[in-house]
Amino acid sequence: MCKKLLPLADIVTPNLPEAALLSGKVHLRTCIDMHEAAKIIKDFGPRYVLVKGGHLDHVSAENVDVLYDGETFWDFHGTWVETMNTHGTGCTLASCIAAEMAKGNPVPVAVQAAKDYIQRALEHSKNMKIAKGLHGPLDHFFSFPEYSKISRCKGFQTNSLRLYAVIDLGMKRRWQCSAAEALRCAIEGGATIVHLRDKETGAVDFLKKAESCVEVSRKSRIPLLINDRLDIAMVCEADGVHLEQSGLPVKQARRLLGSDKIIGVSCKSIEQAQKAYEDGADYVVCGPVYPTTTEENSITVGLDGLYAICRATSLPVVAIGGINASNVEEILTEKPTTLHGIAVVSELFDKPDICKAMQELAGMIYGFFHDEVEKPLVHHCCM
Repeated sequence: MCKKLLPLADIVTPNLPEAALLSGKVHLRTCIDMHEAAKIIKDFGPRYVLVKGGHLDHVSAENVDVLYDGETFWDFHGTWVETMNTHGTGCTLASCIAAEMAKGNPVPVAVQAAKDYIQRALEHSKNMKIAKGLHGPLDHFFSFPEYSKISRCKGFQTNSLRLYAVIDLGMKRRWQCSAAEALRCAIEGGATIVHLRDKETGAVDFLKKAESCVEVSRKSRIPLLINDRLDIAMVCEADGVHLEQSGLPVKQARRLLGSDKIIGVSCKSIEQAQKAYEDGADYVVCGPVYPTTTEENSITVGLDGLYAICRATSLPVVAIGGINASNVEEILTEKPTTLHGIAVVSELFDKPDICKAMQELAGMIYGFFHDEVEKPLVHHCCM
């Protein structure tokens, strides 16, 4: 098997006893042991090795699976679920990974999606009595009623989240710059999506500014979202809306907007991110990662909080809050697979030259997404 079958595999998914047998290591008790076993199994020739850590000796609040491609290790964390309905989890995980790969997803993304599915199936059925015997089967059909009701934006492209520009019109008033000018400069500097917010003016003035921005965004084919004002987003026919936790619920927004519009949600916790997924959001924005002047009383989630949310959801995640040229690489160097973009506010829009600031940041972050999206060509900047 090792010499003839494994070299043909895209991915092998041994549990700890199986990994011990394949690698010749008698005891696999730690993540370091799992890494070593993955290296040995990779030498047999599969493209990827996923060593599953469900049999680790120590007891903790988390479980971890290790993915290895010969160069890079990915650690996928999950939460232990006390349940007897675990029969078939390994086969289901492998099948789910294969299905996600068949969609064209990269292997790390496929593994994360499969792990999310298993996690949710276990949590959903943890208190159920399924079948006879000591161990019941995994509840594969838990999601059918829920998925049939969930609607998301049909044409949404996650690579549009890479450089997520939040235009705060209050800042641009200080520089005597119009909303349309700020948007044009942001796009020419490399923004891939723009989020327009104005918490200081009334609906009529905000609508006029939003309509002028929609004209610019359509010419550039860059999505434009309106912050928390579903009425403004609908009237000006923006590409979608971004909702705060205190705003309209996602389900109601989706009912009004339909599946042709993008809906994003601000999140500070795993529970909020999971709720956003269940309600039909297309992406979540997590933060503030660092202290920020735009939300002085807001509690930061930090890198640990950001990464925890990324690991807990299959929705695309955008990091926000206090992000600038001095700390953006810290966020992206070890980025989880579901972290799809960086959002910036004052780092760009509280400066007189938006385009130049945007170009500098774009040059720093696009290298971290080089396998997922090409760097846009920038011809000139607004002056």
